Amino acid sequence: MPDGILFGLIDNGILAFTTILGIDIDKYFKGSGIHGAIYGALIGNTLSDFVGALLDFPLATAVNITFGCLAVIPAVWLFLQIKKK
Repeated sequence: MPDGILFGLIDNGILAFTTILGIDIDKYFKGSGIHGAIYGALIGNTLSDFVGALLDFPLATAVNITFGCLAVIPAVWLFLQIKKK
């Protein structure tokens, strides 16, 4: 298998799975699925970045990258709250 193929499959596989899961959860709670897709993608990106970072960086750096990704989630929530008004 060529270099990078496995990483790409894992990276986008996690992202795709969590995005679809987010849509399904949002629709279960009578939403349109859009917010579920947004949050599912944010969480999926966080998980896939953490996995990728573990392969290339020390654990402390991987954790810092993860916290950086997580810090965006409340900012998106705040933006969506402001946009509603």
